[in-house]
Amino acid sequence: MSRKLIKYLPLLVLASSVLSGCSNNVSSIKIDRFNNISAVNGPGEEDTWASAQKQGVGTANNYVSKVWFTLANGAISEVYYPTIDTADVKEIKFIVTDGKSFVPDETKDAISKVEKFTDKSLGYKLVNTDKKGRYRITKDITDVKRNSLIMKAKFEALEGSIHDYKLYLAYDPHIKNQGSYNEGYVIKANNNEMLMAKRDNVYTALSSNIGWKGYSIGYYKVNDIMTDLDENKQMTKHYDSARGNIIEGAEIDLTKNSEFEIVLSFGGSDSEAAKTALETLGEDYNNLKNNYIDEWTKYCNTLNNFNGKANSLYYNSMMILKASEDKTNKGAYIASLSIPWGDGQRDDNTGGYHLVWSRDLYHVANAFIAAGDVDSANRSLDYLAKVVKDNGMIPQNTWISGKPYWTGIQLDEQADPIILSYRLKRYDLYDSLVKPLADFIIKIGPKTGQERWEEIGGYSPATMAAEVAGLTCAAYIAEQNKDYESAQKYQEKADNWQKLIDNLTYTENGPLGNGQYYIRIAGLSDPDADFMINIANGGGVYDQKEIVDPSFLELVRLGVKSADDPKILNTLKVVDSTIKVDTPKGPSWYRYNHDGYGEPSKTELYHGAGKGRLWPLLTGERGMYEIAAGKDATPYVKAMEKFANEGGIISEQVWEDTGLPTDSASPLNWAHAEYVILFASNIEHKVLDMPDIVY
Repeated sequence: MSRKLIKYLPLLVLASSVLSGCSNNVSSIKIDRFNNISAVNGPGEEDTWASAQKQGVGTANNYVSKVWFTLANGAISEVYYPTIDTADVKEIKFIVTDGKSFVPDETKDAISKVEKFTDKSLGYKLVNTDKKGRYRITKDITDVKRNSLIMKAKFEALEGSIHDYKLYLAYDPHIKNQGSYNEGYVIKANNNEMLMAKRDNVYTALSSNIGWKGYSIGYYKVNDIMTDLDENKQMTKHYDSARGNIIEGAEIDLTKNSEFEIVLSFGGSDSEAAKTALETLGEDYNNLKNNYIDEWTKYCNTLNNFNGKANSLYYNSMMILKASEDKTNKGAYIASLSIPWGDGQRDDNTGGYHLVWSRDLYHVANAFIAAGDVDSANRSLDYLAKVVKDNGMIPQNTWISGKPYWTGIQLDEQADPIILSYRLKRYDLYDSLVKPLADFIIKIGPKTGQERWEEIGGYSPATMAAEVAGLTCAAYIAEQNKDYESAQKYQEKADNWQKLIDNLTYTENGPLGNGQYYIRIAGLSDPDADFMINIANGGGVYDQKEIVDPSFLELVRLGVKSADDPKILNTLKVVDSTIKVDTPKGPSWYRYNHDGYGEPSKTELYHGAGKGRLWPLLTGERGMYEIAAGKDATPYVKAMEKFANEGGIISEQVWEDTGLPTDSASPLNWAHAEYVILFASNIEHKVLDMPDIVY
């Protein structure tokens, strides 16, 4: 393809600090920008995010690379840079044609299998085989010690000759959490053609070690590579630049090599991103891959192996949790590297689950403690101390900077960091974290603005369990800091609220079972009142006494009630008969009856109203109760293991008839943390995250 080159600006770029420890530094870089033909009829149609049903997630286990990647449907899905809450990519995928009659998309028209490089790394091999048996694409995907993601791909013709096929790469940038108004253009950097995408101060460079046979940057569903191939079965449009909802496309020259490397690099300028790409391409792939594996293996080898009983899901869970920390704001562990039901979510869903929830972070930190990684748990507490606002509370969730995203008030999220401070003996955080949160709980509680499912306010058994446990831990920490007046205040309030739990949340006149059980939440201070509550997400309106939730087991887990308390046993029977499902993979539970947070069906994505599905983390919580009751939790451990997909990922929700993941958040870090704690607690025969002072 002939091009008229326009000199953009030859640049001399000094080595960046992000490249420390890397060989093959490129000392200088010359950039020429193509600016011959701009795409027309922009800005393109509105785009979505990628499926949340991830096959894998990863990042280099160091603080140098600030790139995180995800895999879905056999392709690279969201990629994050320079912070873990900033998605810049929706998808990078291959499209195959014969140039005449068919255009299969590997994410839709292939059977995808994922294999881990090793049980102790977050590196993956994807094997995508055409459903009609015509071709196979094999891809290794790994991160490196710089801001690059590298994919080594191999194309095989299973029918005919390799010369019968054309292979195209489609890249959908969503820079800085938005697909709209990204700018795309083409440069030649030291004779390597790169497809650039940018928004504000974030740049990406897409390149290959064998170059491109052709390329084009077009508008989504107007004249992009995918639209062009659907219409013409081969690339006919050749645009150098576009600004809007863009898709960047390139043809792989299979006549050069059917095995090649694709590199996506990031930077604060096009020269920085291009330079990083060149340095990555200049290194031996196998060395990069082995270094990536070694970093993760070394981490896994520092963890508690429980006398050799540690298994692959335990290690995978711990790596996923470790990989979920931001590398700039250390200690900020997000809830998930996914956007639930992402392929149906628009650009205005900028946060997804790549945000920090105090509650989720609490469970993640407890998993670190159970596994022996106390340093990571301590970093999470140090981060939370920075997030406390002037009014003495932690927001419902935040960006990793600490800026609030949603603004609900959940009192369990105030109590959890206090309990964690007690468990880690972080008495030094009394003034900055423990005291402000304890004072806020007393000021607002025991009624919470939202319970732990973030949908309704009132008197919640689970939230009150956290309040009582949190204030009890706060009293102890206050004593260690010689604040005896506050210690007495916190303990008296905890004792008082512990006595009120049954009066506020246990009905004696319910319509379920024998009529006596803890309800999900009481809108009034009388659980027997005929009070109607609204179920979020289109769930409907019901009497508060009709709705039950397994979350009441927090009363046992946090040491507020004993496992054999008659009210606990009564509620177990009602909950099991109302919201338990025995799937082919094991038992699980709904969050509560009439839940609307989930897909209406297997053919419909969730768009604000639907039907809540089963939550694997609730299987873990039930197992923790069994341990508290002196029983064996192995059936629940095994069920959680079966809920994990072949990439070792546990989702937020699973289907009732199969136990397979829905398109909800996957992985859900809370679920992985729950598995780790359950796995370890079952071996130790005790609830490891129960604050002993409360019990």
